[in-house]
Amino acid sequence: MSNTAAVKKPGKAKGRRYMGSEIVFNVILTLFVLLCILPVIHVIAKSMSGRAPVLAGKVYLLPKELDFNAYVSVFNDPTMQTSMFFSVQWTLIYTALAMVSTILLAYPLSRHYLPGRKVLMIIVLIPMYFTGGTIANFLWVKQMGLIDSPWSLVLPIMTSTYNTIILRNFFESVPASLEESAKLDGCNDLQILIRIILPLSTASLATIALFYAVARWNNYADVRYYINTSSKFTLQMKLYQVVFASSSSDVSMVEGGKNSVLAETIQCAAVVFSTVPILIVYPFLQKYFVQGVMIGAVKE
Repeated sequence: MSNTAAVKKPGKAKGRRYMGSEIVFNVILTLFVLLCILPVIHVIAKSMSGRAPVLAGKVYLLPKELDFNAYVSVFNDPTMQTSMFFSVQWTLIYTALAMVSTILLAYPLSRHYLPGRKVLMIIVLIPMYFTGGTIANFLWVKQMGLIDSPWSLVLPIMTSTYNTIILRNFFESVPASLEESAKLDGCNDLQILIRIILPLSTASLATIALFYAVARWNNYADVRYYINTSSKFTLQMKLYQVVFASSSSDVSMVEGGKNSVLAETIQCAAVVFSTVPILIVYPFLQKYFVQGVMIGAVKE
């Protein structure tokens, strides 16, 4: 009997007990998650609800009187389809060019033997604290002849200082012995970058690419400033017009001239429509997200 009791006691000691601070943290985290998710669920529910429940304010987390006419109106709107194609096209172009420029800037800054490395790093950091502002950016874009050109959505924001620092820190964490071995085999800096550094940086590269893609996809302010032709509007700019439309003519433009669908429902459907592409891409990069940020943010 005593032996059995002696064996069971360690088993009870292995049970994990949650501390009060952990419980409080989990409750706060759960509330924060709900604050982020519930508005999205509400918008989705409203976009699928009928006209009467939305007008009565009875739609909360579940759709009532299921109705998909709002989505039919959004998908049948040719300007919405054009904006979607334009956004996808230039988000891909911007992400690719931004990744190339960030890699070519971060890699030299990560090499300790680069002459003037500290001075260059200070120059790179300055835009994080001081910027010319909207007027200066507009004048620069105008002088470059980029007004009403899609390139005005790419060139002014092609390199992010924050993303450059994350990538530079990760490049610095790669063992120097790998670079030395490659140099003994006759590799130059470009070959070392392509054959050694980049294959080891998949997590960080995927994370930075996601940062760039989401930033370009969600940005609409520069479209308002630089783009004049409606056929070159991004999906977010089109969404801005839909959500903040104040006249019946703006609403009928979205609805294709049909007033049977409530404007508020159209707005919710447009929000969901513009969010879907990012929701499709994110799961494929999510596994790299935390790893990439933590590796690049901690310098050894």
